[in-house]
Amino acid sequence: MSALEQIRKRPGLIISILGLALVLFIFTAISNPEKLFSDPSTIAKVNGQKIDHSDFQRRQEEIRRQYESRGLKNIDNAMLQEQAMQSLIEESLMNSELEELGITVTGEELGKAMLGENIPMAVQQLYWQRQQAGMPVGRQLHDMITNPAQYQLDAETAQQLKQEWMDMEKSVSEMLKQQKFQTLVLGTLPVNELDAMAQYEDNNNSTEVRYTKVDASGISDSDIEVSEADLKKQYDQDKALYTLDDDTYVLSYIVAEVTPSDEDRLEATQAVENALMELRSTPGTDAVSTNNKFVINRYNTVAKYLPANLRDKLESLAQDSVQQISFYDNKYTLAKFLGTDRMSDSITFDMIALAETADADSIMGLLNGGTAIDALAEGTVLQSQLGQRASLLNGNAQIAMVFGQAEVGKYFNAADLTGTNSVIFRLAGKDAPETAYSIAEITYQLDPSTTTINDIQSKLRAYVTNNNDAKSFVDNAVSAGYTALPASVTKSSMSVAGVPDTRSLAKWAVDARKGQVSDVYSDDDKTIFIAGALTNKYDKGFTPLSDSQVSAQTRAKVVRARKLEKLMDQYNGKGNNVDSYAQAMNAKVDTTTVSFGQNYARGFMPNDGKLIAIASEAEAGRTVGPEATDYSVVVLEVISKNKPGREFDEVNDATYFQQTMGAQVLLRNFSQILRAKADVDNKIQSFFRD
Repeated sequence: MSALEQIRKRPGLIISILGLALVLFIFTAISNPEKLFSDPSTIAKVNGQKIDHSDFQRRQEEIRRQYESRGLKNIDNAMLQEQAMQSLIEESLMNSELEELGITVTGEELGKAMLGENIPMAVQQLYWQRQQAGMPVGRQLHDMITNPAQYQLDAETAQQLKQEWMDMEKSVSEMLKQQKFQTLVLGTLPVNELDAMAQYEDNNNSTEVRYTKVDASGISDSDIEVSEADLKKQYDQDKALYTLDDDTYVLSYIVAEVTPSDEDRLEATQAVENALMELRSTPGTDAVSTNNKFVINRYNTVAKYLPANLRDKLESLAQDSVQQISFYDNKYTLAKFLGTDRMSDSITFDMIALAETADADSIMGLLNGGTAIDALAEGTVLQSQLGQRASLLNGNAQIAMVFGQAEVGKYFNAADLTGTNSVIFRLAGKDAPETAYSIAEITYQLDPSTTTINDIQSKLRAYVTNNNDAKSFVDNAVSAGYTALPASVTKSSMSVAGVPDTRSLAKWAVDARKGQVSDVYSDDDKTIFIAGALTNKYDKGFTPLSDSQVSAQTRAKVVRARKLEKLMDQYNGKGNNVDSYAQAMNAKVDTTTVSFGQNYARGFMPNDGKLIAIASEAEAGRTVGPEATDYSVVVLEVISKNKPGREFDEVNDATYFQQTMGAQVLLRNFSQILRAKADVDNKIQSFFRD
């Protein structure tokens, strides 16, 4: 009782205890208590500006629709999410830059762009895309949202159209701002005559040379000693090449592709052989109709409309009614010839749209009785399309249903098929019948069996269990029949090395400890199994020299430089012209042509910039070398300096300069420039953890 009495006398203690209990309950009831204090709708911040999750979802769907409009289906969600996020980040950075520059669009400018007489090409393209989808645009759309009653629009539809107009205004406003920005950049960085002339001379003047050379690759790497100081010095020179914009997690990963086993192939081959025998001995496709592994597609059409693989086999199918006609991409295709018929392909027809108030039966009676369309009461016919041509056999099911049983020359109504009484038809004529072929195309997809899938998964899982540290995971991969591949991810990565459906492994890497090995993950369809080991973690800044790839690249560059130094010491002063140096080097003499504006000369490695510079600047008649290029030691002499094959054209050469070295290059890379100085907090993985 004394304890209870003390509590009664001290109410503050009760509040404290209850408060602590509540906090402990909340923190134990959720898996990520720190998220209680985060912004649940902000998926990223760009220089402190929020990107909302709803905006991200809309952008993702916009990108998806763009792919689908080009006929691309089954697009990896991780790729869509990464593209949507990068698009929004770049948009946020650009908008901030435009605001800082004071670039705006007035209401008058926006109105002219959307409703004026000279609509910009970009806006015309936007309108065209909407028109293709059957949506109103321009003045029609504007009238519909300002006068919804005139168009008999309900409130919901009117509001939807208003939102579409506002979205279009936003898009067009962004286009106009971008145009102003481009005009500003192009005006700030104009091309002068000297720039144009330099571009012209660099790409049109050429130098023909005789040369001899010895390549650094001729010396073994084992003959070159490289110190840690040498590597550090080279790395410091190249450090900017290894910039990291975010904390980076370095992986080695193994992908086990799920493919049919030998047993699966044997089973499939046997099933197909059995099907071929049974199809020959039973009517139609009864032999396979109850087996869901076989997919049947029937054709009853003239030869020109058959798929090419069937059309090419018509003659042999008529003699041997059942064949396997192909095996491609693990799919067997069989065909059974079911017979022939005589069918008309193309037809001519009339179609008449009537007013809703018109009596369709009465009008059909008049027309079938010989009354001309023009003689019908005014306002009866809204539109008539006469003498239309169509095919009954080329996949147009609606045409085939409407006219398949129609009587030539008679008007009729197909309301049960068209859904309206206001359209009547007349079959004006049919082309002469042709031979039609009835063929069943039967496919069998060879897929890995459940046993095969489980075996592949179990094998990789066993490997992970037996090699549960990063070093053994990598070192033992080849002997186990795997290849450990390098990759890196950040907190914003939605896949590993672009492999579809590997978001789980990317997320694992961000939370893993160095040296840890992951579980085995799979995509939704179990076409692959993947596992990884975290080999390193690098903080934002620069990839260190200790990184295996950076170290290998740095060492290769140092070793090549040492080889060239060794060759220079060996051959310097051992001749006085190309021929004598060739004899000393035991090398051949050859010729090549070099242009300063090009990065390749025949006989040399691509991007050998030193060779291009040495040859372009060499004087005629003078032996140059030995000189170390990026990959060789070379001795050369100029045969001729060749003048351009065309005259200087300031306008065209200035345009080329602008595109390759001027303001256009700046514009193409402006988003990367903005990104380099931006503070981006990308939280995408926390929204898509699984």
